[in-house]
Amino acid sequence: MKNLIFRLFLLALAGFALFAYVFPWSSYDIKVPYTGKDYKLGLDLQWGIELDYKIDLEDLKKQDDFDVKKEKEVVEWLKSIIEKRVQTLNINDSEINDASYGWEKHIIVQIPLKWNDSFSNKENIQRAKEAIGRVVKILFKEKRNEITQADLDARKKIASDTLAELQNSKYNFFVTANKYRDNYEKVSVWNIKSLAEIVDNFADIQENQINNVTLNTGDKWYLIVIKQDDWSYDYIFISDTPSEWKPAKDSKGRILNDKYFVKSSVQFNQAFEPMVELTFNDEGAEIFGELSKRLVWKQMAIFVGWELLTAPVINEPILSGRAVITGNYTPESAQKLSQDINTWVVPAPIYLTSEKSIDSRLGLNSLSKLIYAWFAWFILIFVFLIAVYRMSGLMASIALLLYIIIVLAIIKSTGTVLTLASIAGLILSVGMAIDANILIFERIREELDAWKNMEEASKVGFKKSWSAIWDSNVTWLMVALILFVFGVNIIKWFWLMLAIGIVVSLFSAMYISRVLVLLLAKIMKDKKMFIGK
Repeated sequence: MKNLIFRLFLLALAGFALFAYVFPWSSYDIKVPYTGKDYKLGLDLQWGIELDYKIDLEDLKKQDDFDVKKEKEVVEWLKSIIEKRVQTLNINDSEINDASYGWEKHIIVQIPLKWNDSFSNKENIQRAKEAIGRVVKILFKEKRNEITQADLDARKKIASDTLAELQNSKYNFFVTANKYRDNYEKVSVWNIKSLAEIVDNFADIQENQINNVTLNTGDKWYLIVIKQDDWSYDYIFISDTPSEWKPAKDSKGRILNDKYFVKSSVQFNQAFEPMVELTFNDEGAEIFGELSKRLVWKQMAIFVGWELLTAPVINEPILSGRAVITGNYTPESAQKLSQDINTWVVPAPIYLTSEKSIDSRLGLNSLSKLIYAWFAWFILIFVFLIAVYRMSGLMASIALLLYIIIVLAIIKSTGTVLTLASIAGLILSVGMAIDANILIFERIREELDAWKNMEEASKVGFKKSWSAIWDSNVTWLMVALILFVFGVNIIKWFWLMLAIGIVVSLFSAMYISRVLVLLLAKIMKDKKMFIGK
């Protein structure tokens, strides 16, 4: 008896503590310590931003083997890469889909935002745009010995092409500007508040020399300025000289880049020191072999986009198509370098064409109706349990409340995303939790019919009903986990919530309900009031 009372005390204490943790105090402007962060809401329950990216397939269409199948593979590849990029930002419940507008292919990225945190939202949007839209190619480079006239002419052509595209483009300034920034080195894009700021940045230019949407030539630079309004100017800066690195070419003029690159991975040498291994295809092995012969004891730099990741010295010719980068790497730093090489590479450039807000009023209206339905559902269950099983039904209702609090605590502490689908899964799991209690109570009734006392019948009822409860719940748990892993994003949270609910319901039925019902069996004398029979 004392043991049961002590367990009841622990349950009550844990229940109050968990309730204080899961209650949304911030919604009522109440600050309570140790209650963690707010619940994470999905796109259907909060507003967000939609980013529309155009896929530039022009270069791929020039290849002989390009067809509809190859196009679909590229789109799916890009979607998987963008998903990995968004995951690195730790932004919950983003949605990534492809779309076709005429002959154009687009990828639509939807990211949830917070209603009352403009600073965090602005930061998240900027981080997302920088990560998602980053056009990255692997390029292997060697040191440039001199800058030729051809190099200077190539830089001028970049500036001329940028200007021509800006004048003819149907997209906004930043679509074209970001395209050239991402595809060519030493190209910058900025927004400023006045022409005076440009003059401050470029000492050899005067305000009256700056023309709108024309090419302004200065000392070692080209400048294109576009006036957005009286208080804002956008400009593109293009250096007229290339960097100290140039693409590494073999005797056939082939540039070693992502076209010949297969993958990067982390390996360990005989001394268990981490190193990064680069694998090339057959043609890439041929190119790299020739370059490594020519550049022995010289640096070969690896660029991802225009970011220099590393510039190791080649110690010997490498003809196998597998090269390793060694150095003072830790397993973590080697893994990061390998991931940077693999994750950021895209098969085709993507450019942001538009962004717009997503309204969630429909989802919030549906949520309010869902909550009212849930309250009605719970009250009906409460009335049913007490009407049929009397005091045992009351104990089951209390256990059910504790079950809901525990599930909410798991959701909040793990950062599980709440969507309309996941809330529906939570409601369904409540019904499954009650099913376990009904099996137990019916088994207790059978034991009472065998003229056993209430305490003994309760112990036997819990023990003998366990196998049926276990079988049905484990079957559902397997189904939920399989559909969560392989299901589409829009309903996967339903199955995750159902899985969490099933696990907690097993704990609730066999421990919380058990303590409450066994304590009731010890103190009650009337069988009918105990379990309705």
